[in-house]
Amino acid sequence: MKSKEKILVHKGMDRVRRNEFEDAIGLFDQVLEMNVENADAWNNKGVALFRLGRPEEALDAYNRALQADPESSEALRNRAFVLRAMGRFEEALETYEKIIAIEPEPTDFRNLATVLVGMGCLEEALGALMEAANMEPSIAVEREIEALRRVIMEVAIRAEFGGVLPGEGGGADRPGEG
Repeated sequence: MKSKEKILVHKGMDRVRRNEFEDAIGLFDQVLEMNVENADAWNNKGVALFRLGRPEEALDAYNRALQADPESSEALRNRAFVLRAMGRFEEALETYEKIIAIEPEPTDFRNLATVLVGMGCLEEALGALMEAANMEPSIAVEREIEALRRVIMEVAIRAEFGGVLPGEGGGADRPGEG
């Protein structure tokens, strides 16, 4: 990246940090006029667009960043985050799998777990959380693992008892009722 492009990208990133998203987009667009293949400008433009509540445009920007640099872990993570926020779990799952194949971090596995829970794949989500814990043990991850284990157990019990936990039913299982 040329020095003028780099300066403008950094100015734009500063504007994003100050919540001046329209100004930031203007700076990133200046960079893209000089070099349409500047992955950093596309990625950071996506951040500003998302913060402005324009997730579809943000996705377009992340996709352009990935066209310029297919292994940009930052653009992949941002793309996955936006897809997850939009409830587009299948696409988010594919993106997190790419991230994990390239440069996995514990937070990637935690985010993958969130997507898997959204898809109803609780056992797989538990596996992702356990991978995060193996990479970087923390109390927060251990709490997430325990919470997910409780949910899995409750789902299993509800399945065993026809969708109702013992003691929750319509009264037939309580003394004096039914």
